[in-house]
Amino acid sequence: QGQRKSLLDSNPDKIMSMISRYFLLFLLAAGLLCCPAALSLPSLVPAALADDAGDLREVQAAINAADYGKAVGLLKPLADAGNAEALYVLGRLTLDGKGVKKNEQRAALFFRQAAEKGDISAQNAWGTALASGQGVRRNYREAARWFRKAAEQGLAMAQYNLGYLHAYGRGVAKDENAAIDWYSRAANQGLADAQYSLGWTYLNSKGENQSDTKAVHWFEKAAEQDHVKAQNNLAFMYAEGRGYAQDPSKAVQWYTRAAERGYAEAQYNLGFMYEQGRGVPQDYNKAVEWYRKAAEQNEPAAQYSLGLMYDQGTGVPRNLSEATRWYRLAAKNGDPDARAVIRAQGKPETPAKPTPAAKQTRKKAKQQ
Repeated sequence: QGQRKSLLDSNPDKIMSMISRYFLLFLLAAGLLCCPAALSLPSLVPAALADDAGDLREVQAAINAADYGKAVGLLKPLADAGNAEALYVLGRLTLDGKGVKKNEQRAALFFRQAAEKGDISAQNAWGTALASGQGVRRNYREAARWFRKAAEQGLAMAQYNLGYLHAYGRGVAKDENAAIDWYSRAANQGLADAQYSLGWTYLNSKGENQSDTKAVHWFEKAAEQDHVKAQNNLAFMYAEGRGYAQDPSKAVQWYTRAAERGYAEAQYNLGFMYEQGRGVPQDYNKAVEWYRKAAEQNEPAAQYSLGLMYDQGTGVPRNLSEATRWYRLAAKNGDPDARAVIRAQGKPETPAKPTPAAKQTRKKAKQQ
């Protein structure tokens, strides 16, 4: 009897932009820009900016104290004097609306000015603005040009971004080998998102680059940095015996790490492992617990599975109205099995409840 497959995360649609030269980033995911929780300056001031070093250290201290108004006040004269780093950080604060009114167009202008002066963090940020269309007309070709400038100087996030553009053919020729090259450069610098995307590329390549062994290597590198999607996918590889010998107990360990951090797909997968007794003693109560956590985050596979548990009275008292509620939510969120159940419920001659066998043989791999 076949097993329903776990959810496997896809490569995210994301562009990364550096906050400081070393630490922070913001992500462009599915066209939406997400800002970081904090802002930081580099700990070392370039020698060329030695005259401004004292002021920049004051800016750093103000940012560390979350006194963004003071930071902006210190940055403005430096930016007016053409200090590239000051222009870049002022752009970040302006984009985030910290210490100054949020203004995407003005932030993009600061990024462009700093980028043209050679600041590599700004080159990546200006490339991100161009790729996302935030504060400026979207232009992938120009974005690629600026990402390349920073990437060739060794900036890991720009290398990742350039790899992404090659992977999807945005502004440059679609070229899997080029994507792997740039992802690899960033991954070898320890950038978790690049490690994850490199693993995903090796896993899903349709040609000679396909390698489960390389995929799990890079998923593990990213997973060890607490990248939840990599943890989920590494668990999937252990569960399916791809790249490693099949080891359900290790799969459960990695699913648990991601699930405990609130990652919905991993919560669903962990629920499935408990329901099936794979890598852990079978425990329907635990299965329901994890399905519910994922279902409450609108994970459709989990909503469908929770509906099944209520439908069959497995791990919870049987409750058909509650089962139907979860089926409807899952169907609304696009789950094909849930939609089939809802259609069946509208036909009196067709049993509304899926059979246990249908549940066991259900196969689904999530793609974003």
